[in-house]
Amino acid sequence: MRFVIRMILERAGYEVAEASNGIAALESIGAEPPDLIIADLTMPVMSGVELVDQLRANPATVSIPVVLLSGGQVDPATSQRVEAVVTKPFEPDHLVACIEKALHAGRGERVT
Repeated sequence: MRFVIRMILERAGYEVAEASNGIAALESIGAEPPDLIIADLTMPVMSGVELVDQLRANPATVSIPVVLLSGGQVDPATSQRVEAVVTKPFEPDHLVACIEKALHAGRGERVT
């Protein structure tokens, strides 16, 4: 899935950095905070929900927009803490549109 997302985003002109799991993502964020984070609900080591919990609890990362990928329903409380939830399977254009909206939306403004 990371490879597919990387290809979609690079074709759309975005620079992409990858992490193999939520803990690796948190470690890499400290070095250079990203403009946006895409997390899968079911990542290894740390779930997407756990990653969002960590991001929202840290003043240094609380304002980084998050797009959460899910294969099914996402708890409404989690949905409210991210800028967008994209259900898999997704159309590449839809993912890019959600990312663009999330990058330009104010914190707390939901993207659909």
